[in-house]
Amino acid sequence: MPKYPKIAILFLLTMLLLTSCASRKKTVAPAPPQSFEWLTANLSIQAEGNGMVYNDLSGQLRMRKDSLVWLNVTATMGVEVLRAKVSNDSVWLLNRLEKTYLAEPLDTVSAQLGIPLSLPLVQILLLDNNQGHAPVENQTVQLRTFVMGDLSAKIRYNNIRLDEETTFPLKITDKMERIRLLKKQ
Repeated sequence: MPKYPKIAILFLLTMLLLTSCASRKKTVAPAPPQSFEWLTANLSIQAEGNGMVYNDLSGQLRMRKDSLVWLNVTATMGVEVLRAKVSNDSVWLLNRLEKTYLAEPLDTVSAQLGIPLSLPLVQILLLDNNQGHAPVENQTVQLRTFVMGDLSAKIRYNNIRLDEETTFPLKITDKMERIRLLKKQ
């Protein structure tokens, strides 16, 4: 047998052994939490409660820190289901399925629900942290409430954009019926 094929085979085996033992994983330090003034993110939502399960909801969250939260939720085929806007002093809720809306001062809604509802609390719950840091890509937040029935939701953040000023539309139409919350007993 010629001498060169043995050397070539030995060389190939050595290269295979050397490269197969090398680690291909790179250690990546987690990104430090980011503060923000403006936040815009797309959401994937799974919600359940009161005997109903909603798996294919999507939405958009727009937030100005310590000022305003705007949430738009759509079902399959892009049909808007819910639109909500929470400011330091007011709550607007537009339910397109039941053709109803709520527009009340925040302290009134808080008293009627019997919980200390505030804009900072809403932002803490949506961001899943009390430092006001932005969520990270593909972060999932678990929400659960017993205030208005046994409701829970998993919200997954994607396409997060920070510090891009945005608008906060909320249109309440004539075809909607105004609802009032009853004081919790």
